[in-house]
Amino acid sequence: MADQINYYEVLGVSREAPQTEIRNAYRALAKQRHPDHPGGSAEEFSRLQEANAVLSDPNRRRKHDEALDLAHAADELAGLNLDFDSVEDELSAKRGERESSGPSLGERLRDRFGRKEEDPYEELRREASGRGSGRRSRGRYDVSEARWYEPHRFDPEPITLKSGAITFVAAFLAFIAIGQIGWWATGQGTGSFVFLTVLAPFMPILYSLVGLIVAYFAFRAAGYATLALAFVAALVVGGQGPEGLLQFATVGIIVLLVVVYLGSRRESAARR
Repeated sequence: MADQINYYEVLGVSREAPQTEIRNAYRALAKQRHPDHPGGSAEEFSRLQEANAVLSDPNRRRKHDEALDLAHAADELAGLNLDFDSVEDELSAKRGERESSGPSLGERLRDRFGRKEEDPYEELRREASGRGSGRRSRGRYDVSEARWYEPHRFDPEPITLKSGAITFVAAFLAFIAIGQIGWWATGQGTGSFVFLTVLAPFMPILYSLVGLIVAYFAFRAAGYATLALAFVAALVVGGQGPEGLLQFATVGIIVLLVVVYLGSRRESAARR
């Protein structure tokens, strides 16, 4: 099978691997071989993307399996002088078995209701031209399957001057806003906002919630680097802000870190 690429070997999974195992294998290898990662390779990363695109699509995966069967049969013919009729019968039987079983219920539902896979070659062309991946506006590989409640599955881009500045300024403004509400809630400089004093008992919850939201978007932007910048913004504002702002905003940030840690640990244990 010298001329036939085995995408299962590229991802290091078996031909019977379910979609979950294929996705997890792709994510793990993509992080290691990303061109921006030390020791990464643009060629190997492109091959990983192509393998993931083929094996994630039921129809393309079925055609790839048939191509592997044909390549394997060709190798046997070259070395053992096999009977052509028996090889063709074997391949026909395998195709018939695969077609009769049809795709699984999950694959049929995905084909019916899921979004279509983008052409992986188009993605590679955009990446080569410097415009990034079409499957994620900020990224170079697919993270679209990460739900909002699965922050451990986010694959943030490396921090840049722009993303760092935007994150810090946004976090700074968010903490200033909730800090001002905290001043009004405690009756300091209330003026026309005297009605906000009813929020005084709930301010620790609001501080924690704002800290969690800021941490969530900071981590999604560029990972732990921008999360650290968000914490610095909390330190700057909290030092001059109302009592409890810094402490409870930090609690929100810690909650996000705990969620990421537990999610990563659970998936690592599931892969063992």
